[in-house]
Amino acid sequence: MSETSEQRKLNRERKTYTLPLFPLRLVMFPGQMLPLHIFEPRYRIMINQCIAEREPFGIVLMRDDIPDWRAVNGEVALPHQVGTAATIRQVERLADGRLNIVTVGLDRFVIRQLLFDMPYLRAEVEDFPLQEEKDETIEASAASLRRLLNGYVQRLSEVIDAEIDADDMPDEPQELAFLTASTLQIPWDDKQNLLAIPDLRDLVASELELLSRETMLLGFMHGTEASLDDQVFGVTGMLYPN
Repeated sequence: MSETSEQRKLNRERKTYTLPLFPLRLVMFPGQMLPLHIFEPRYRIMINQCIAEREPFGIVLMRDDIPDWRAVNGEVALPHQVGTAATIRQVERLADGRLNIVTVGLDRFVIRQLLFDMPYLRAEVEDFPLQEEKDETIEASAASLRRLLNGYVQRLSEVIDAEIDADDMPDEPQELAFLTASTLQIPWDDKQNLLAIPDLRDLVASELELLSRETMLLGFMHGTEASLDDQVFGVTGMLYPN
């Protein structure tokens, strides 16, 4: 049974609420823009309902380490516990019922209970805000993060021979941390680990290490002058588009 707007509001006041889930082989972060092509019938139903009710849905990374699958009008993958709520900003309806949508990441959430009562997966979730303590230390770390991210983006553009706009980096440390996480070209499991970090200080520290490592490896790749025309291999595997 679909949850009413009044029930959603009440549950949110109780800190938990029901959210439809879209399991994908990618990780989304707050503030990130993500275009999606919706073609499966069950997800057409879900997205159309979200559009009609102006409600968000959750984007979660599929888990590859659990072989157990649940059948809900087809197979639904078990997701990781932490995901990002997404709001729909643009909609293009195609003649055959498929949709092209543009979404923007809102807030992180943690799954408390999976629900298998609809054609698509739902869950009882709780908001998972990034714990943040502003002081001179975090501001200094954010300044280092901004500098390393700018260098990483410049090096990445050289390796893939494409211009990447690194202007207008956010001033707020939290926004900068999420931008860094979405920009890093690392495997999805590593991105999921970043998404699940509860504290801003720890997130920035992890990203500083990753940026230093990845920039160094990108420099090595650029120095070898290897051809990347046919297949682009990233610094820790495939070079993932975001």
